Amino acid sequence: MNAGLLLGYEVLASLLPLVAGLLLWGHRQKQCGRMTAASVWIRAGILAVYAVGMAHVTGAGTVYDLFLYGGVIRPEQINLLPFSRQVDLTAYLLNIVLFLPFGFLAPWFCSRMSGAGRVVAGGLSLSLLVELSQLLNNRSTDVDDLLLNTLGALAGWAVYRMVRRWLPQLRQVMPVGLLWASLLLPFAGRFLLFYEVGVAKFLYGF
Repeated sequence: MNAGLLLGYEVLASLLPLVAGLLLWGHRQKQCGRMTAASVWIRAGILAVYAVGMAHVTGAGTVYDLFLYGGVIRPEQINLLPFSRQVDLTAYLLNIVLFLPFGFLAPWFCSRMSGAGRVVAGGLSLSLLVELSQLLNNRSTDVDDLLLNTLGALAGWAVYRMVRRWLPQLRQVMPVGLLWASLLLPFAGRFLLFYEVGVAKFLYGF
């Protein structure tokens, strides 16, 4: 029960900024071209759920971690030498799979993201954001994760290109700004509003 409440709080904290942003932006929906209001909410919602799941699975840091751990960064937290540590094929595969949805959804939703280069750059940037946030909560920041996440984004793009051949009517009408807002606002909401330790103490009474 308490675990569900904690997860619900995490999701709510993450989605709140995006929901507020979409509501404020509602009167400008005509600038989305062929996108209806429902299409905007559905696509933004899919991207936001993915962003929340990614941040949760990777244990992305929050501003509260900065105060909890004092902002101390230990050298052993950071690995800048590719594949220099013990090989973990399961972890490698999970890192690739984690960014497959980004590589597939970004070009499907937005024509500005249809090129492999932009998808790779976007995946790299998103992964770097997660890795840097992990410096705040004593998790490791590993170049292997960065490379494998980027490879996952590229693999997702390749899947999209194959599907595009079978379904050429896939619509790429989402503005690139809205696409990134749907990914980054949930991340920002979690970063600023998700106080896991404090709420866990309240729920579990310790």
